[in-house]
Amino acid sequence: MKKIEVLHCAETIKGGIATYFRELLPLQVEALGEGSVGVVIPSSQESELSVPKGVRIFTFPTKNSRISNAFALALVVLKLLKTNQIGALHIHSTFAGASLRPLIKTLSRKVKLVYCPHGWAWDRPMTNRKRKITILVERLLSKFCDRIICISQHEKMLAVQAGISSNKISVVLNGIGDIASPSTTISRDWPIGARKLLFVGRFDQQKGADIFCEALRQLNQDACGVLVGDYVLGDAQKLSIPENVRHAGWLNAHELSDLYASADALVIPSRWEGFGLVATEAMRAGLPVIASEVGGLPEIVVHGKTGLLFKPHCANELIDAIRSLDEKSLLLMGRAGRLRFEELFLVQRTHQEIMNIYQDIKTA
Repeated sequence: MKKIEVLHCAETIKGGIATYFRELLPLQVEALGEGSVGVVIPSSQESELSVPKGVRIFTFPTKNSRISNAFALALVVLKLLKTNQIGALHIHSTFAGASLRPLIKTLSRKVKLVYCPHGWAWDRPMTNRKRKITILVERLLSKFCDRIICISQHEKMLAVQAGISSNKISVVLNGIGDIASPSTTISRDWPIGARKLLFVGRFDQQKGADIFCEALRQLNQDACGVLVGDYVLGDAQKLSIPENVRHAGWLNAHELSDLYASADALVIPSRWEGFGLVATEAMRAGLPVIASEVGGLPEIVVHGKTGLLFKPHCANELIDAIRSLDEKSLLLMGRAGRLRFEELFLVQRTHQEIMNIYQDIKTA
């Protein structure tokens, strides 16, 4: 019987979880050895995850229903439990957590379960009735795992308020790898004389691309913007993109690095956010961040030092923040952001804290 020290399981890896895996898996393979780390992911998303040699990849067939996908994920994991000796099952996000935790703990008490919600499901707009049900379900499911990893203090606060035992919770801030040297390429796509602003993310209600566009529309010739990202499946309302904003679509790491190097600031107008990994990417490049004061973002962006925080849902607040910046403040914020990134958001720190959790639950 083969041994897998850590098996990561996700019903979907689109967005932040794919980045999380790309950053973390190489370090886990280096620490645990080739073949000791595995991932179970949707077959339709396998191309989105470039993993290092030594990671065992298992896939499950996907359908249009997330519930069906969670069921398919559970079947693959059950099969792996029969044919492999698994040390820790690291489960990512709500649907995977709901399908796997009670099932695995009921069938095998030996397997240690770590659950990371990557943002609680109730920390977003929903009816009071739905929120109460969601909280109740998560509170009950918390009994079927050995440790819950929260990606911010904000996420831990929500969990404790929901009645989840703080003894089961560890806060591990997300981290990313450093780059040898930031890009020095100056993009020629920016107009001269206008404030150069960048948005990176999905075009959905959460990420607030509509707020970014409305702010840029009102700023008119005083600012120009680039939208990096695209619409998500099922998003019915299309963005009204003003003339001073260019839609670049999804970009590779090199192209995005060039934009980080040439922009004046990254704007994150999210309506809710468990963490906000894109903020750390900008700070790594020495780029100031203008972000909504929601979720985990205030734990990344220090108002007035590494960027600015503004009242969420409000384009006028964002406009005021943009207009308050001058060249000197942008330079100082960029430098301070880079130092804060080096201090708090390197993936090596994230990796070590997670490895410590695996060891803790193994010996508990």
